[in-house]
Amino acid sequence: MTEKALKAVMICAALTVLIAAAITAAIFRTPFARSTVDYFSFFAGFVLIVDGFYKIRRYADEPYFPNQFIRHLRIIFGTCIFTIHIMQYLYRI
Repeated sequence: MTEKALKAVMICAALTVLIAAAITAAIFRTPFARSTVDYFSFFAGFVLIVDGFYKIRRYADEPYFPNQFIRHLRIIFGTCIFTIHIMQYLYRI
């Protein structure tokens, strides 16, 4: 990659981050933001749980430490995120 192309990619990446930050800031000033965070966090927790179980089954022959241990931690964190945001959504905390 030439120096000009690298600069162009860096500028595009910076502009993308800037636009995403502006959109996020605009969204979080609305009442829609609170439920959106709960939905996205709920989804992220669910993805962590499903991905952890999938990888544990797929790579069952690998040693427990460190790979399988890290996958179990991902499932635990996903369950915690999932539970916290379900409770926040239900009780409107």
